[in-house]
Amino acid sequence: MAPSPPADLQVLCRKLTSIPQAQLPHALPLLTRHIVRCKDTLAAPQEQKFKDDGSQSAQLVHKLRTSITTLLKGRDREARFAAIGLVKAIIDVGGWEMLRVSEPWVAGLLSIVQKGDSFPAKDLAVATLARIYILVQPYQTLVREIATRTIPTFITACLQLIKPRSTGQDPSAPLSVVETICDAFSTLIPIYATTFRPFSSQIRSAVRGYLAPTLSDDLLIPLSLQRAARKVVISLHCVAAKSGGSEEWAKIVDSLLRELHATADQVLRAVDESWEGTSGYNRKRVNPEGESSGGSNSGDQLPPWSGLSSGAERLVGIFAYLSDCLRYPTKAPVVIPVGALLDAISRVCLIARQSPKCQTWDQAVETNAAIGREEKAELWAAIPDIHMSALALISVMLQRFRQGMIPLIPEVLDHLVRVFKSGISNPAVRMTGYRLLNNVLPLAGPTMSRATVSVLEPLIAACCRDLQEDAGFLKAIPKAATASKNDSKKSGLANADLFLQPQASSVETSVHLDAAHKGAADDLLAAFLSSLPQHHLKPTLRGLLDKTAILTQNRDAMLSSVLNPYKDQRGRMYPSILPHLSQQYPQDQGVEILRSNLRTSSVPGSIDLVASVTEVEQEKQQDEEEEQMGGGDEPIDKEARATESLQDMVKPAVPKVDLPIQSNPFEVKATASNAFNVATVTRHDSVTKRKHEDADTAPSKRQEVNKSAPANLSEPVPAAEDDDDSDSDVSVHLNMELDDDEEEEDE
Repeated sequence: MAPSPPADLQVLCRKLTSIPQAQLPHALPLLTRHIVRCKDTLAAPQEQKFKDDGSQSAQLVHKLRTSITTLLKGRDREARFAAIGLVKAIIDVGGWEMLRVSEPWVAGLLSIVQKGDSFPAKDLAVATLARIYILVQPYQTLVREIATRTIPTFITACLQLIKPRSTGQDPSAPLSVVETICDAFSTLIPIYATTFRPFSSQIRSAVRGYLAPTLSDDLLIPLSLQRAARKVVISLHCVAAKSGGSEEWAKIVDSLLRELHATADQVLRAVDESWEGTSGYNRKRVNPEGESSGGSNSGDQLPPWSGLSSGAERLVGIFAYLSDCLRYPTKAPVVIPVGALLDAISRVCLIARQSPKCQTWDQAVETNAAIGREEKAELWAAIPDIHMSALALISVMLQRFRQGMIPLIPEVLDHLVRVFKSGISNPAVRMTGYRLLNNVLPLAGPTMSRATVSVLEPLIAACCRDLQEDAGFLKAIPKAATASKNDSKKSGLANADLFLQPQASSVETSVHLDAAHKGAADDLLAAFLSSLPQHHLKPTLRGLLDKTAILTQNRDAMLSSVLNPYKDQRGRMYPSILPHLSQQYPQDQGVEILRSNLRTSSVPGSIDLVASVTEVEQEKQQDEEEEQMGGGDEPIDKEARATESLQDMVKPAVPKVDLPIQSNPFEVKATASNAFNVATVTRHDSVTKRKHEDADTAPSKRQEVNKSAPANLSEPVPAAEDDDDSDSDVSVHLNMELDDDEEEEDE
């Protein structure tokens, strides 16, 4: 007896015929769930369907396809909309078995895109057609039968929706539909480049108004549509014949750089620039009279604009356009003009204020006397947005080129610090600076010199202040307004709030960062403690970083602080914040592993360098028990034993002496007894070994050893001989201050 077909398939076929067509869109989620559960039956080959469960499953599948085709070509709009969703669900789960019979569905979907259906239905139909064209690409037979025949009709129908009207800039379809079409084009162009080649100029002309929009366009373009349109134009280099794709991509970048400098000539005409081009793009003198303008009416160039605000938006859009050129993949290897990109970035970054608190823009920048105050003020207000777009382009270059950008890091940091100082009062500028520095530190942070680290001090201080303000530890309390007698007499009015108590009249305002801003600052705080050479930091800055990490409960930053201890130029070790980390994250497994490795009571031949209070109490209890059970034995001097324990606790509090260690003070060993192979941080110290050997000596001898320590801490201690004995491996205790790398010895 043949097994029965799936119940979901039976229910699906019954509901498609029983539910009224006007109610099908409401039942679409339920119907798609039934389709997903029928995946195995829909994707099974036709022969297997007859073999497993007879002809019932095949009949139900045929009935399902017929019902959907009838709904797709029917007169009811609600039914057609539901049919589009059902087609996409079946195509996604059915695989080749459903694709080979999808030609009637493709014809029905194209009819919906071409005719007067609702825009949501057109949007869903475009997405479904794009999905079908993508899935048939591996099958050459289906490509010839379905894709090659219908894609030109699909492109023509979509261009009718997105191309601007003859009298205005807005398209005939909503912007959401335009964005869907742009996404579909950018996905299909690399796959069907030959089919899209005749339509390349039409596509570029249709989307040019969305690439870098301005206020002059009278249409607000969302950022998602801007990026989708740029991706379409960038992907058009794939349609070039033979190996011309690289040249087409280079032409796009070159035209954008020329447009950027032409726009900057108009926007920055109020500034007497000191920049000189080094990559073939030079600034030109412009007429100071009239309103600044630019752009072109040509179909392959950006639309015209007028007004300084529109020009600033065009500059921001071009920088974002260049970033997208580097972000999206190309058909073939391309030559990237890194020098020209940095040249354009340096042109706008040179216009900045180094002391914004005590310096105006007119004092910081050489201005053109022929330009009025209103245009200058408008330019100063637009400079931060231009700076952020330039820094965003640098971030994309760092993410794309990685180690290839290391030779250019000094120039990048110079632009970053100058822009950060100029716009430090703007939270968006600070967030952009944090993100850029987060990309720089993993590449060049460990090799930075002391001078380079000192240049980053404004960013360190600003990052800590932002995080402390967000955590509520730095609150801005505005001063209460006070009025003098003369003012009250002159005005004849009295403010009743001034007679209230100071607690009622003063209002505490707390600063809360955006989620993206706080995330960038948190990541940068951890990067400061892990990627920078800690011995190049000033003690006050290192203390500020540790304090901020503790107050904001930043686990990654606190862990980086513990793993990268601080030692100043005089060789003094700063206390570790491991107790704070253990207290705030007692259940964290990573912290527990670190704490367990720093305690060495389980390692043979090792001693605890700092005795805890609990151990002292346990030792006292053992002494009392031994005294009670000792009987006729020699009495134990409890005061002397307690004195010894207290001395052990006090020892780490005195200034530390640089003990002679091996050339590699820290060695990572894998403990064979641990099933997880947890790395144990050990320290080879011959002097500590001698302390261990003297642990059983009399207190008087121990005091003599302590007296023999050198008095001058700044003098170097002669190096000790290396001891390869395994008993000299002394693990670091929980409260021990870890030594840094041997960089201070080199100094």
